[in-house]
Formats: sequence, C-alpha cells, structure tokens
Amino acid sequence: MKNDTKTYTLTQLHTSIENWVRESFSTKEIWITCQIAKSNEKNGHYYLELVDSKEGTRTAQAKGMIWRTNYGSIQKTLQDYGLNVSDVLKVGLEIRISVTVSFHKVFGMSLVINTVDPSTILGDIEKQKVATRKKLQTEGLMDLQSNLYFGPINKRIALIGSPNTSGFEDFTTELRKNAVYTNFIVKIFPVGVQSQGAVMEIANAINEASGYDVDAIAIVRGGGSKMDLHIFNHYTICEAVSSCNIPIITGIGHETDSCLIDEVSHASMKTPTAAAELFYMRIGMFLAAISDSNKQIQIQVRGLLAQTSGELQFYSGILYARVDEILQANKEALQQVVQNLQYEFNVFISSSKERLNDQLYYLQQSAIDHIRNEQSFIDTTIGVFFNNVHGLLSEQAPEELARQKDLLRIRLSFVLGTTRDFLNFTRQKLGLVDPTRLFERGYTISTVKGEDLNKLNEKLIDQELTTYSEKYTLISTIKAIKK
Repeated sequence: MKNDTKTYTLTQLHTSIENWVRESFSTKEIWITCQIAKSNEKNGHYYLELVDSKEGTRTAQAKGMIWRTNYGSIQKTLQDYGLNVSDVLKVGLEIRISVTVSFHKVFGMSLVINTVDPSTILGDIEKQKVATRKKLQTEGLMDLQSNLYFGPINKRIALIGSPNTSGFEDFTTELRKNAVYTNFIVKIFPVGVQSQGAVMEIANAINEASGYDVDAIAIVRGGGSKMDLHIFNHYTICEAVSSCNIPIITGIGHETDSCLIDEVSHASMKTPTAAAELFYMRIGMFLAAISDSNKQIQIQVRGLLAQTSGELQFYSGILYARVDEILQANKEALQQVVQNLQYEFNVFISSSKERLNDQLYYLQQSAIDHIRNEQSFIDTTIGVFFNNVHGLLSEQAPEELARQKDLLRIRLSFVLGTTRDFLNFTRQKLGLVDPTRLFERGYTISTVKGEDLNKLNEKLIDQELTTYSEKYTLISTIKAIKK
C-alpha cells in the first residue's frame, strides 16, 4: 500500500525538536517545583532525576543537571540562608528551582538547573518542625523534662555526640581545663550526627544512657547548616528525650540555631562549650553560696554570742546578789546549829570518857590475871621440856656424833682428792708454756727494756737488746733492722 504522507527519520524529528527547544527555551529561565528521586555527583557535576507526583502516582519525570561552572553561585546563595548544596540535593526533598530546557537528539530532554530557591527548603523544614511540635504537645511530651530535678552538683555525665568533631572536643576540653571544677566522670556514647541511621543511633544512645548511674545527659553537636541540624527536629529523638527520666542538657549548633530537641530538653545551651560551662558553673555557684552562707552563719553566731554574753553577765550579777542574800540569811542559822552541835558533842565526850575509864580498869585487871596464869603455865612447861631434852640427848648423842664424824671424813677425802687432781692438771699446763723448754729446743727471747720486740713501736736503732737462751744471756746494741 502506497502512503503519500511525508515521513521523517527519528534523527530528523529530534533535530526539529532540538531546534525548536533551542529557539524557544535556550535563553529562557523557568521556575518549577519538583521532588528529587535520584542524586549523583561526578567530576563536580550533579546529575539528578526530578519527578512530580499526585496522590502517590508519578505524573512527570525529567533529568536535571547542575554543571560545575554553576555550582559555586548556587552554593553561595544557599550558604546565605545556612544551607549547603549537599543538604538540598537529598532524595525525597521537594525543591523550587529555575531551569533552562535543553534537548539532545540522543539523550533527550534535560533541565539545566541555574538557581535553587532556599525559601522552599526552609519552609519545608519549618513545616515539619511545626507538625512535630504539635504532635509532641498533643501527646503531653513537651514539658516532661522541665519537671525533673537538676541539682547544683552533677559530676557523673553521660555524653552523646560524635567523637573527634569540634563540638565534642569543645565540650570535653571545657570540662577538663576550666578553673572552677574539673573532677567530672564522663561516660561517652558515640553516635553519628549526619548519617542515614543517625536518628536511631541518637535515640538508642539516650535510652541506653538512662540506664546508667549518671546525674545528667549531655547531647552536643558543633555548628552546621539548617539541614545538618534538621535531624534534631525529628520526632523519634524528641520523644526519646521527653521520655528520659534523667535531665538532658543540649548544646547544639551556634548561638542562632534552634531545634525542637532544645524545646523538649531540661535545659538548652547555645553551644557545646556553653553546655560544659553550665555543669561546672552550677557547682561553682553552689560552692560560692555555701561559702557565703558559712560567712553569714559565722557573722550571726558572733552576734548571738555577743548578745548572749551581755545577757549572761546581767543575769550573773543578779544571781551573785541573790546568792549573797541567801548565804547571809542562812549564816546565822548555821552558826546556831554549830553551837548546838558543839554542846552536844562535849556532853557526849564527857559521858563516853567515864565509860571508857571504867572499861579500861576492868580490862587491866583481867589482863594481869591472865598474864599471871600464862606465866605459871609457861614455867611449868619449860621445866618439863628441859628434863625431856636432857634425857634424849643423853641416850642418842654418842651414836649421832659418830655418824656425823664418818660423814665429815668422807666429804673431806672427796674435796682433797678433787683439789689434788686440779693442781696436777694445772701443773701440766704450766709445764707446756715453761720458757725453759723453748730454750732446750734452741729458741731465744729478745727484749728491749724488758719488753717484747713485737710489742714496741718506738725507735729501736742504738737501743740495748737483751737476748735469753738456755745457757747464756746476751746484751748487744741494735745497729740495723731488716723486715
């Protein structure tokens, strides 16, 4: 079948579309809203997949690019609002962008992104914050932490943060090197603050830290963009903070940053350093208050002592006067009692003296009679005793004297024999050291002034030397000495 309709090749069709797009859109910027389905970076260029949807159904799709030459201007615009390009180009985020439409015969249509509207991103962040805050308020979670007791002394701290980051190091350095108080015990719970799983890591760390014996929990993070800090607006983290039974102190971002976690925590500080200052400054203020109270107590005690001392002196004077009156009133009565006692005592002594004299006389007579009786008995007993002893000695004396004589003879013989043996042994020992026996063997003895040569320390030259031998005694003069 012959068809007279004009037919084009695909290349011709795409060329025609390319020319039309170039003429209509190459110099015209168009603002659109869309969602990011994919995002990749290569050699400084960003390649995106942009989509639009309605009630969960994708209604449009296009390729989007940010060329490296345009990246700098977009980054600067976003930084003025506290955002980064990497924060904005995240999957699932809705953005408003200005694009230039281009068409390529092989690659098809693409959108070159020239500008990114930061207000849309910030508006979306704020909308999410408002929704999360409303949910927390509905569930009664906003004020739970504020009702917890946060004492003046909190030494044991659970620290949640990302180690080796500036905010984490600022917090720990401030705790260690301040001039107020440094004796803290810190239990570290390391977490990521930018990764995909950072939300659950932080929530789990809060739940784990609440099981430890700590006084407070500190959550810190250094500065960053609003998208970096947006993680701390997440409901899961805020719910974990509200449900924790330990006071949580936050130090997140810079002084101008604000997150929902700051609203639900017990106290929020502007920076990690300020969070550390809160701990040691409360201790410092508590110690200062104690010192001031101690001074006030001392002042009041001194005042009370001074007042009491005056009152004591006043009442002491009254007491002394009253005591003098009582003593004077009782003095006369006491004197009368003493006189009565003296009279009664004299009467008692007089009557007792007469009774004692009578008793003494009877005792003397009884003693004399008793002594006489005893003396007569003793004289009789002595006479009998001497008569008995004399008879006993007459019968037994010769035999006992003979026995004692024999014993004396035996003891004397033993003593004399022992003494004789000792003298013989001593004589033998003296014979061993007799100098004459040394002379018989050819030895001699030399002395100077009667002293042994080996014991003299004085000068010996020209001294007179006396030498003794078996037959002779030699006298000579010392002329030389050889050692």
